[in-house]
Amino acid sequence: MDDNEMWQAVQTCDLAEASKAVFDNYFSDRQELNQQLKELGVTRKQMSLVFKRYYDMKPAEYLIQVRIAAAKQALQAGASVFDAAADSGYTNFSSFYAHFRKLSGMPPAKYRQLFAQNISRAVMDTPIGPLRIVASQDTILCVEPANYLEKKAGQATEQVPADRIIPDDPSGDLVKACMGELKEYFAGQRQKFDLPLSPEGTSFQQNVWRKLQQIPYGETRSYQELAEMTGDKNATRAIGLANNSNPILILIPCHRVVGADGSLTGYAAGLEAKRLLLDLEKSSNK
Repeated sequence: MDDNEMWQAVQTCDLAEASKAVFDNYFSDRQELNQQLKELGVTRKQMSLVFKRYYDMKPAEYLIQVRIAAAKQALQAGASVFDAAADSGYTNFSSFYAHFRKLSGMPPAKYRQLFAQNISRAVMDTPIGPLRIVASQDTILCVEPANYLEKKAGQATEQVPADRIIPDDPSGDLVKACMGELKEYFAGQRQKFDLPLSPEGTSFQQNVWRKLQQIPYGETRSYQELAEMTGDKNATRAIGLANNSNPILILIPCHRVVGADGSLTGYAAGLEAKRLLLDLEKSSNK
């Protein structure tokens, strides 16, 4: 390599490192990011070619990685999903959701439940199997089969943080309260839950979940009847998907929805669990 080639190689390396530093430092501010890239003194095409040669990925791909890494840190610190998206440089929530799910294997809301430092989690043994209860400082976020998080996350069990109840914290108090009310429910001593619920989902899903809470203890409704309750009798399929996506089992009684002929349909904890819950409510409601 002659002196000229060596000088060009040094300049190319400097450009690659400088462009990477711009993405690392200005990922959250689109206007400043674009200004800093202009000040590199080369065209975007030149910069992209050099970046790809040195880091084996396109600049846009690296920028997504940087932004999602920042969003993960924000979610771990307890930020809302919306704030995590905005603070990491996203103006389009759909893009943020898609990028986050692609890189982490789970939606941002589920990642927050798994990793946030201000959220309490605990597993409770029940007649339908172990249930994990997740709560923030002011609401119940999730009640689901204990192995559901690992399956949805697509991670090895040891990579999922251990469950914990934060001492002297409202989130821990809510988890304990939920465990107490569930114990009473399974003993046939409680028909209604007195806990704040905040299932995370679309506005359509949340509407379906609100309607589920109107189905009386010990009774069932068909998917068609549930669709009529929501005001859209033609949305049976979408209603079914929303019902099956319910993140707060039992407290939001999706187990009370059955087939048109009364047959049992899918349930996150399994059909035997669904049958047990319906039999429990029927016998306790006499």
